[in-house]
Amino acid sequence: MSGFTPPHDPHAPAAHEPHRAPQGSPAPAGSPVPPASPTLASLLATGAGEALELVKAPRGTGVPVRGVGVFDAGEIFAAHGQVLLAAGVDDSSDVAPLVLRSAARAGAVAVVVRRGASGPTRRLLEVAEETSTALLTRAPWIEWTELIGMLRTGLAHGGGPLGGESPTDVPLGDLSALARAFSELVGGAITIEDPDSRVLAFSPTEHGADPLRRQTILGQQVPRWRLAELAASGFLRTLWSTDDVVHRPAEERFSERLAIAVRAGDEVLGSIWAAADGSPLRPEARQALREAARTAAPHLLHHRLRTQNGSARRRRAVRALLDGTGETRAAAATLGFTPDTPCVVLSVTTGGSAPADRDAGAARDRALRLAALQVTAHQPAGYTLRVDDRLDVLLPLPDEELTAAPVHARRLALQLAAAVHEAGAHPLVAIGAPRPGPAQAPQSRTAAHLVLQVLRERSYGDGRDAGAGPPEVADETDVRAALDALRAVRAVAELTPQVDGPVRELLAHDEQHRTDLAQTLAAYLSRFGDVAGTARQLGVHPNTLRYRLRRLRSHFGLDLDDPDVRLLAELGLRAAGAYPAGPHPGRPAV
Repeated sequence: MSGFTPPHDPHAPAAHEPHRAPQGSPAPAGSPVPPASPTLASLLATGAGEALELVKAPRGTGVPVRGVGVFDAGEIFAAHGQVLLAAGVDDSSDVAPLVLRSAARAGAVAVVVRRGASGPTRRLLEVAEETSTALLTRAPWIEWTELIGMLRTGLAHGGGPLGGESPTDVPLGDLSALARAFSELVGGAITIEDPDSRVLAFSPTEHGADPLRRQTILGQQVPRWRLAELAASGFLRTLWSTDDVVHRPAEERFSERLAIAVRAGDEVLGSIWAAADGSPLRPEARQALREAARTAAPHLLHHRLRTQNGSARRRRAVRALLDGTGETRAAAATLGFTPDTPCVVLSVTTGGSAPADRDAGAARDRALRLAALQVTAHQPAGYTLRVDDRLDVLLPLPDEELTAAPVHARRLALQLAAAVHEAGAHPLVAIGAPRPGPAQAPQSRTAAHLVLQVLRERSYGDGRDAGAGPPEVADETDVRAALDALRAVRAVAELTPQVDGPVRELLAHDEQHRTDLAQTLAAYLSRFGDVAGTARQLGVHPNTLRYRLRRLRSHFGLDLDDPDVRLLAELGLRAAGAYPAGPHPGRPAV
């Protein structure tokens, strides 16, 4: 196995180890100029600027920023040069002017308060004019912890671009452009990876990538066998424990490589790899990688904040809109919706198998994962929320009349059904009623759940196995009669006996003796007393069914010739969720 050259390896070529000036001495000619101190303007130019609104800046935005802190009214503090976050303070509250004055006395560069619905008060604006501290407001869609991370990313960015002529002057977070810029500096092919060796970005190769680099890029991950080699040789341990460049010589099929970890303080954010591309790496490649690691830190911080915190924020926004909780307007803004964006909710699950079936559960999980991917790929993309064995989909609709909405919703519903079917499960997809704005998403979701309940009952009642039968896609108009019956049962639930009398005794008997007489009764009622049809549905001989019906009469007093008894029995079974009949594998009927 090929070895590697650790940092400061005495056997490494001297050209790879540029002279370092003693601490405190002037930098040699041609060395990189450190970036200017970050300013309020440079912070607002980074990702944090998307979440902040500058209200007043009496000294302008060119003032230097030295850190980020949290305002604490309970203690006397010094905050010279800091941006202070006043968590819990609204710009329309009476406390906000007092907070701004206190922060100014402490020497803060700026104070951030929460943006309210009515905007800053006149008193707050007057105080902002009198003090030297800038006033900013935080958008409601971002949390304080996320904002702190964004501001610290901006600080790590070192005051913004190094100058218009810098080859690494790329937008914050544009890792692909950064990889291409590093490739120019190093004179080789660049790959930027996260701490788990997943590929985040890479530069193109001019002379064709070697097999290892090609496999890594195609798989978006360093191959496991390669990671095992790097771990066994000590390469990875050295890479993650040093701030310097680590060298791996060329191998039989693989070109020479240099790597360096990217850090923010003690935290490893990822790594940068340089591979020779048609010619040996330049003598100054090591120094270029050191500078690249410093430059890449804020970009990787920004990427992580956007991917991790952004995903969590979107999940919370989707749940808030579907549940009808929290600030609807803020949640909608997080997802890019306006208050007038039409939307519809779809619900997806699988049918035909009992929930207790372990294989069916695994198939359902796989099917719902495929459905979620389909939602992401759809145009316009929707947002998903997994709840137990159901996937709810919030789908924005084109800005046109709601009369065209069912066409768009059904198109996605059919795609979801195909994805579930591809996973080997029987798809049930319910379409809720389109709504004129995201604030009404809970009503659409409720409608979708009612339709889904009808589809589930119909799937169980037909005795389908998973994957059998045509996909079921329906909206309210497709199952109107069943929906009206379901609503009627719910409406009269408080007026009728709650699973009382014979039905209660029947359900208790089934639970105690592990029988399924309630399923027999439900099937018989749903077939309007058709003995032959009920027997076929249950898979028993007609004489066996007649024997069970006699037991229902003799043991539970159910005179099924009486229409009132049949009506109350059906209502009781519906209230118990046992009508129409659902499968219960493994239970005997008697």
